[in-house]
Amino acid sequence: MKKLVLLPVLLAFVLSLGASATPGSSAGQAAKLDKKYETWLKDDVNYLITDAEKKLFLALKTDRERNAFIENFWARLDPMPMTAVNEFKEEHYKRLGEVREKYGIHTDRARIYILLGPPNDVESEPSGKYVFPCEVWSYFNLKIPSLPSSLRLIFYRPWGFGEPKLYSPLFDGLEYLIPHRHYDYNDPKLENEIRDTLGPEFLRATKSIAPGVDGLQSEEVLRTLRDPQAFQSLRTSASKAIVTTYVTYEKLPFEVTGFYSDDGHGNAFYDAALAVSPADLTFEKSEAKYYGREDVYVTVKDGGGNIVAQFNDQLSLELGEDEMESKKTYGLSYAFSELLIPGDYTLNVLLRDFVSNRVGEKDLRFALPAEPRSTPLLLYGSGEHLPLAGSRAAGSAGPGGKRPFAYGPVKAFPRAAATFSRDESVYLYFEIYPRSGDSGEYGLSYSVRDAKGNAVMSSAEALSARPGEKVLPVEKVFSPKGLPDGAYNLVVSVTDVTSGGALFEQTARLVVSSAPRGPGSFSFEQPYNPSREEMYTQLGAQSLFRKDLPRARQFLTIALSFAPAYLPAQIQLARCHVLEGNPAPALDLLLPLANGGLQNDEVFTILANIYYARKDLDQAASYLGKAAEINVESVDILNFLGGVYLEKGEKEKARETFARSLKIRDNQPLVKAALERLGK
Repeated sequence: MKKLVLLPVLLAFVLSLGASATPGSSAGQAAKLDKKYETWLKDDVNYLITDAEKKLFLALKTDRERNAFIENFWARLDPMPMTAVNEFKEEHYKRLGEVREKYGIHTDRARIYILLGPPNDVESEPSGKYVFPCEVWSYFNLKIPSLPSSLRLIFYRPWGFGEPKLYSPLFDGLEYLIPHRHYDYNDPKLENEIRDTLGPEFLRATKSIAPGVDGLQSEEVLRTLRDPQAFQSLRTSASKAIVTTYVTYEKLPFEVTGFYSDDGHGNAFYDAALAVSPADLTFEKSEAKYYGREDVYVTVKDGGGNIVAQFNDQLSLELGEDEMESKKTYGLSYAFSELLIPGDYTLNVLLRDFVSNRVGEKDLRFALPAEPRSTPLLLYGSGEHLPLAGSRAAGSAGPGGKRPFAYGPVKAFPRAAATFSRDESVYLYFEIYPRSGDSGEYGLSYSVRDAKGNAVMSSAEALSARPGEKVLPVEKVFSPKGLPDGAYNLVVSVTDVTSGGALFEQTARLVVSSAPRGPGSFSFEQPYNPSREEMYTQLGAQSLFRKDLPRARQFLTIALSFAPAYLPAQIQLARCHVLEGNPAPALDLLLPLANGGLQNDEVFTILANIYYARKDLDQAASYLGKAAEINVESVDILNFLGGVYLEKGEKEKARETFARSLKIRDNQPLVKAALERLGK
């Protein structure tokens, strides 16, 4: 019988630690570790120990305390304390020895092998002919609560060399797996080529790490595998649904801000910018170059939780040694634009630092009014004067698309944290939208107010709008010189000079700091520059989510006037007709596509819905079967198909279909109940 480590002993140990360690203790303040403790911390338990535990261990003063910590560390992870052997510890060191020989300890493959054990299957593509050299590790029947029971993980060598990295379906994508950069990665032909050469399972692994799991859920699982605290919490948790772990992405801090302007047609351009500090950018060196990469994943949801915009971007940095030295204090900024209809929204930004694998997340909620009186206030510290060809009128998009934070001849670089030093100028931009009842003469008063609401700086001016002018741009510059460090509010009040009536008031927060600013930033942006059919289809889809069917139909009809064969617009317009209770035009749109050999699960699913509503169960089952052949991991399609089979009285087919659905996602109580009833 092995010696039990009792809770009071652990409690006394922690209390003694709390009494001896100062709050600011760190690795640099602790005594130098003996090599055996350093090896234990950096190699033996690198993937198990949490940041908090590591901080405690490094603050210990004596070997006796360290030995007690290690003993309690393993005792906490012992699955069967009453046995003579710590089974977890034995298995861990067995895996550690195996990865030391195969992969080295500090690698992505080592992490996964140590946490999950040897994969059930490994498929290798070493040649690099179609994709960079990579491996696909498959796990089946995992018994870790809250994680999928099966996983398919790709390890690839970026650019064909170096240690294999764990692939993220959310942040990486096909462009980082395929050597030939001339591909259009959104072209279905590329997916067909990969399916034909490497197999359908490899293609599915590029999109998702498990059946029934999307890209965002895939990243949540990968984040759990990277975070010892999140992963260890699963070992003691009760069984939960697949991917229900609430992972908080707070390892990579960044700031985000947003601004909207009217597009002149009842919609709004929403510009957003994020900023990462120099201390949070990491690089890896290869020969004489330093490489860094930040991966951005943006999701915009409307008030109903519908995804109205979603995209990812890779921000790559390549610096020579001299450039690295001169720009080591540079931060990173990224800006983008979207076109949205009025309403309430949530902007979600996931940001990953590729080298360190740290991930951060921010949510920004905002509202776009239907008839805005003005834009919000935009504060920025520097701008770029655009050439005439690159400028645009306020409230419009130029021929090159809408650059984020570009208004008239000025391209602004906003401060996401709104922090300014006393020795620099603060620039202000906003737009007034004149209305028919306005006199056209506007009085503007500006005041900077401290935390108590006292005005510490103020000024005023009058501006005039020309007859018929829809947008009155306002630009202002002021200096915070003389203001103490701290947070302030800039308040702008606008009145009608002729009537004397107050029109609106806008407020923006700013921070004055004496801390020195960096000399520059690595700046990236993604303009809003879709084709006309893409733009109107996006607006149509947004209107469809709001159940504004007439407006949705108008947008989608315009999209098809530019590109009659544009499939996304055809699908959305068919949905619109079905929701309006008029399926005949939807059939006119979709039947020629389905009968013409198009393989699209959305088309087949809409057709199945139409025929199901008409009680034509044979046609509904036929189209759902085709949809399930294309989207083999959609439980929604399979459950719909199983229900149709059940209504048709084909119990065996229903049983097989529901069983397929549960293999993909076993946490479906209603489907399990239906299958049990069929089994009787």
